[in-house]
Amino acid sequence: MKHRGVLPSKITGFTLIEVMVVLVLIGLMASVVQFTVGGNEPDKLLKKESERFAAVFNAAAEYSLLNNLELGLVVEDNTYQFLGFDGKQWQAVSDNKILESYTLPEEIIITLSLDDLPLDEPALVDVLKENEESELAFSGSELNKEKKLIPQVYILSGGDLTPFSLRFEFEDPYNDEMEINYQVTALYSTPVEIKGPLKNE
Repeated sequence: MKHRGVLPSKITGFTLIEVMVVLVLIGLMASVVQFTVGGNEPDKLLKKESERFAAVFNAAAEYSLLNNLELGLVVEDNTYQFLGFDGKQWQAVSDNKILESYTLPEEIIITLSLDDLPLDEPALVDVLKENEESELAFSGSELNKEKKLIPQVYILSGGDLTPFSLRFEFEDPYNDEMEINYQVTALYSTPVEIKGPLKNE
């Protein structure tokens, strides 16, 4: 009886050229994905931070109204915070965490612009100045003056606020010209308005 032998199957595989082509395609796909994600990251970051500020500012205005407390916005470098006026001086609002000092990512620059003079608070400013002068006269030093934080934007308990615009820009170390920005603007009352992305001229 004749037994049939099992013929060895034909062994197939990828050639070196095919492997190299696949590796090149994978590399191209990865670079495209990385470029797409990286290209949108500044825009997403600016949008996120401008939306956070707008939400916190609106919450601060509501807090001011409900608690009959004058609030002030302080913008310095890439940080911002809200202070309360106790009738004598500006100080941190200890019972509300969202009003505390907040530092933006290093690559974001914020620029505050005031459209007009503060509304209906000359008496508030006069009281503040009088207190500062009396404290300086009492201490005989300029140190107290240097430590004080003076708000640039006022949020009054009656609902009025200082008109302002706060611009959020992405600082690119490889490009001196920042291409896009977001702006949070307010005209006398809340809610504030977010505009963007806007192209820089």
